[in-house]
Formats: sequence, structure tokens, C-alpha cells
Amino acid sequence: MIHHIVMFKLQALPTKHEKLDIINTIKSALETLPSKIEQIKSFEVGININELERAFDFILVSQFKSIEDLKIYADHPEHQKVVTLIRKYSEKTYSVDYEK
Repeated sequence: MIHHIVMFKLQALPTKHEKLDIINTIKSALETLPSKIEQIKSFEVGININELERAFDFILVSQFKSIEDLKIYADHPEHQKVVTLIRKYSEKTYSVDYEK
């Protein structure tokens, strides 16, 4: 099983409310993907509750049967639509993929 973890930090926004609205919009968009991309085996989006400056804003934790399935997901047009949305607001994105 391939575990795919991505952490997102948004650009500075004027208010916490605006930031949370954008995070929830992205979260909703991400959560549509499992019904559109059959290669996804597990998919969870979490919003950070830690207010430390070093903390990221939200995380995606997902699983795929193989690295090939992860590649199909990464290249899928529905995923690419969400990537475009995330890039609009993202300051930093870090990811790690590992096999277990």
C-alpha cells in the first residue's frame, strides 16, 4: 500500500475567517475526488487546530494500492482541477509518499 501525505500552508490572508473559508472550499473539492477516481483506497483531509507559526493549515492523508495508481490519481483531470485551486492560495506544499 502506498501512503500519500501532503501538507498545505496558505498564503497570508486578511482574516482567520477568510482563511477558514478557503480551507473549507479546498477541503470540499478534495473530498469529491474519491467518488471520481477509483484508484483512491483511503482519503482523509484534516484542518489544523494548532496555532503555532510553524504549523501547516491542512493535510491530506491518502492511500493507493500501487505507485502506478498514485500516478493515475496525480495525473487525473479531476485531481488537476483541485491542484489548480490549491495553487491559487498555497504558499507551501510538502509531500511524502511511502510504502507499507
